[in-house]
Amino acid sequence: MGKARTRYITGLSAALAATLLVTLGIAGPAVADDFPTWEEVEAARGNEQATQQKIAEIEKLLEQLEADSAALGRTAQKRAEEYNAARAALDSAAARADRLKTAASEAAERARVSNQRAGQLIAQLARTGGGDLNMALVMAPDAEDLLGTLGTASKVAERAAEIYEQASVDRNRAESMTAQAEVAEAERAKLSTAAETALTEAQAASAAMDARLAEQQAASDQLYEQLASLKGTTADVESRYLEGLQQATPPPAPPTSPAGPSNPSTPAPNPNPAPPNTSAAAGAIAFAYAQIGKPYVFGGSGPYGWDCSGLTKAAYASVGVYIGAHLVSSQYYTMANAGRLVPIGQMQPGDLIYYADGGYAGSFYHVAMYVGGGMMVEAPREGVPVRVTGVRYYDALPYAGRPTG
Repeated sequence: MGKARTRYITGLSAALAATLLVTLGIAGPAVADDFPTWEEVEAARGNEQATQQKIAEIEKLLEQLEADSAALGRTAQKRAEEYNAARAALDSAAARADRLKTAASEAAERARVSNQRAGQLIAQLARTGGGDLNMALVMAPDAEDLLGTLGTASKVAERAAEIYEQASVDRNRAESMTAQAEVAEAERAKLSTAAETALTEAQAASAAMDARLAEQQAASDQLYEQLASLKGTTADVESRYLEGLQQATPPPAPPTSPAGPSNPSTPAPNPNPAPPNTSAAAGAIAFAYAQIGKPYVFGGSGPYGWDCSGLTKAAYASVGVYIGAHLVSSQYYTMANAGRLVPIGQMQPGDLIYYADGGYAGSFYHVAMYVGGGMMVEAPREGVPVRVTGVRYYDALPYAGRPTG
């Protein structure tokens, strides 16, 4: 990079991105727009104390940039999880609407058959019955009056009453099921709109985040080069060093006090967790590894693209294990209800790592699969393909899920 005086200057795309970020509730960068210039770095090189001060300044800026980037990523993941929740609600409503529509159609057919049977009996009675009944039949203005006549006809009281009662029940049921189907269809339309809105917001959040991350990456690249210049290393070495420090963060301890209503306390783990079924866990991991490099897709469930919970669900489905629906919260509570939560410090390959605001069960936004050696496989966010990366402990719940064992 040249040594000319450079500044962190935002362009039109950044302005547009900032507007989206504010609209979507994504905080702006916490660091100032002015970063150290190459002239300032060169000036610091002539004095050891100034060099150390500049190194500390740059390292702090880099740490803040990394924190800002992680926060942007979490916001995008939350929007994606909101979309998954909206889509899951839509899928449930659609299934209910379809069931009710089918039931209403079947009920209408039963009512038609019942009325037909009633009509046949009335016709038979008209041919063989007494004059009073014949006159009543002639005067009856519609089918319901015919059914009423059947219900009161003294000559065939028992049989007519049975047919009348069944026809009435079938007719009422058909009307009720039709009304329920109409309500369910209206709910499906409402939830379809909500899902479309959630997807639009998720995509907007991702686009805004990508624009901001591009700005931060440009600043980060220059800072790493400046840091390497001051320390006599390379930008790659400094980047790997900072990444290693971040991954060395110890796992979170279980919560010591109940959380508030908005963050319910985490369920207790199984005190004696069984070891995972190594064959099934290995199969799930192998499936996940085979997806590395495939793109992140909102609501993706393969085979060409994935989101986080779609990947974990499919990985375990490939070995015949159900871990919950295509939703982080569903997968967590499926494990919790089955007594398959284990302390995150006791994770084994194949266990699932859950992420939520503050590390408490509640506002879930991400799930990944532990593969051993401090690494995990995940479908992180739009723009970043399925990958293997170091376990992140920020916002990780203190308990992992163990689908097998």
